[in-house]
Amino acid sequence: MSLGRRKKEEGRRKKEGGRRKKEGGRKIIRPFLIVNYKCIGEFMQPQYNEGAGKRLRRQAQQLRAQALYRYGAATGLVLLPLLVYAVAPFAPLFFFVAAALLIGVLIAPLLIPEGNRFWKTSKMYYQGACGEEKTQQVLEPLIHSGWIAEYNLRLPQVGDIDVWLRSPKGLNFIFDVKSHSTVVVLEGDVLKRQSYDGKLRDFDKDFLAQIAKQVTAIKKAKKLTKVTPVVVFSDAKVILRNKKKIRGAYVMELGNLVSRLQELDRTYQSR
Repeated sequence: MSLGRRKKEEGRRKKEGGRRKKEGGRKIIRPFLIVNYKCIGEFMQPQYNEGAGKRLRRQAQQLRAQALYRYGAATGLVLLPLLVYAVAPFAPLFFFVAAALLIGVLIAPLLIPEGNRFWKTSKMYYQGACGEEKTQQVLEPLIHSGWIAEYNLRLPQVGDIDVWLRSPKGLNFIFDVKSHSTVVVLEGDVLKRQSYDGKLRDFDKDFLAQIAKQVTAIKKAKKLTKVTPVVVFSDAKVILRNKKKIRGAYVMELGNLVSRLQELDRTYQSR
C-alpha cells in the first residue's frame, strides 16, 4: 500500500472512531435530556396539595414547633445550670454553673422574641387555613351540582392559587381567599380595611395586583383563554357600591359567594 493511501486510510479510521464516540455520548445524554424535558413540563404544570387549608396547617405546625423549640431552649439555658447545682452543690462546680447561668441569661432574651414571632406567624397561617376550609364548605353545593374545584394549585411563577373552579358550562374562576376579620371598602380602585376607629388603612399587599398575576399564570399552565378572578373574604364584611369588577377582578364575601357565582354563570350562558 502506498504512503498516500495509508495516510488516507488512517484518517478515515480516526474519523470513524470520532463518529462512534460522538454517537455513544448522544446515547448517554439522550435519556437525561428526555427526563429533564419531562421535569420541566411537570414544573410548569400546577402541582396540587391534598385539600383546602392543608398546606397552611402544615406550615403553621412547623412554625409552632420552631417557636416551642426557642421557648424550651430559653428556659433550659436558665434553669439547667440551677438544677445541676441543686443536685450537686459542690464548690468546684459553682464557677462553671455561674458562667453557664450568665450565658443563659444573655441568650434567653434573644430567643423569646424570635419564638413570639414564629408563634404569631403560625396563628396567621391557621387563620388562613380556616378561611380556605370555610370556602371549600360553602362551595360544596356547587360541586354536587356539577361544578369542578381544585384547591391549592402551586405554580412556580405565583406560588399558590387557593381555588380553581369551573362551571358545567365552562366558565373558569380562580379565588384568592383572605381571612381578615375587618370591613373592606373601596377607595378609588384600591381595597382598604376600615379600623375600629373608622379610619381606612391599607392592607399589607395589593390583592388585586396579586390575583392578576395568578390569572396570567393559570391561563398559561392550564391553556385557558378566559379566567374570572375573585378575591374572597371569608371573615370580612365587604361594602362596595356595585358588583362590577375592580381592576379586572370581583371582590366578594363568603356569605353571598355561591349566589354571585351562579349569577355570573347564568350571565355567561346568555351571551
